[in-house]
Amino acid sequence: MERIILDIDGAGDDQLAILYAQGCPDILLEGVTCCHGAAGSVEQVTGVALHVLSVAGADHVPVASGAWRPFVGNSAADMEAPVHFEKRLRARFGDRLEGFNRPAPPRAREPLAMHAVDFIIDMVRANPGEISIVATGPQTNVAMALRQAPDIAGKVRQIVVLGGCFRTPGNITPVSEYNIWADPEAAKVVLNSGAPVVLVPLDICEDNRVAPSMMTRDDLADLAAGPQGPVTRFVTETFPIYIDIWREFFGLVGFPLDDAIAVATVPYPHLFGMTPPLHVDVALHERLVRGQTVAHRGRQILHFEGPATTRICEDLDGAAFLAGFKQALVALDQGQGA
Repeated sequence: MERIILDIDGAGDDQLAILYAQGCPDILLEGVTCCHGAAGSVEQVTGVALHVLSVAGADHVPVASGAWRPFVGNSAADMEAPVHFEKRLRARFGDRLEGFNRPAPPRAREPLAMHAVDFIIDMVRANPGEISIVATGPQTNVAMALRQAPDIAGKVRQIVVLGGCFRTPGNITPVSEYNIWADPEAAKVVLNSGAPVVLVPLDICEDNRVAPSMMTRDDLADLAAGPQGPVTRFVTETFPIYIDIWREFFGLVGFPLDDAIAVATVPYPHLFGMTPPLHVDVALHERLVRGQTVAHRGRQILHFEGPATTRICEDLDGAAFLAGFKQALVALDQGQGA
């Protein structure tokens, strides 16, 4: 069984990643750490994590709150762009948007008293070679842990980074994806740390070339047709609007399960086509390309230093992944989750 720490920023696909990790028979979810990001403040993200674990019947899983801001950040106007984007969605979808990115409900329990960075360091040091970190938001928590305790780069089993893009256009700039762009300095630390990294870019998540991996209303109907429990009810009631947005606004066939796909790389690497280990770096300057992930694949005249430790996911058996994802949700309602 693969042991993971799931580091999230609390958006819709993060919630599904928690449920998938908890329901997957081949994963032991050791903890959820929370970071600023797509869902807003770290307090909101922490509340979301606690709520989703409660829905899953997993109140025993530790939750630790972490970084509340990026290392450097971007301009105030650019950082506010997602807020204005949600206004555009509201103008288009009206009342249907009420279920999108809801505020976290009152907490049934409190997170750990320790910071997420300390939780990551302590877990990796106590279990060398056993813990995979799956970071599905900005890399701030993971980078801070590597800065504070560089030795964990040699003790972590792997770090899965959800972020970047290569063939698929970026969702922030033409070449930059949100998670990397939100804290590119932190992503640079992680990718240059020497730790073994698996990079899961938009190319295998938010592109119709991997359409079989996306959740559609047909999938929600499949879940609704079976015996209903708290998990399947939560998913079927919460995610229709997510499917509608990604179909009608982004032109995808369904809701892309980016974060759950990142989780799946740990127990099921055979579902993915990956490059050999490469040196991958991050552009930090010039607004147009800030946050771009750059893979060193060929032979260039100029020399760049950096560890060849990152495998990039380039292909995915989407149908097999989605079948396992739905099975994990049903398993939680049947009391068979990890």
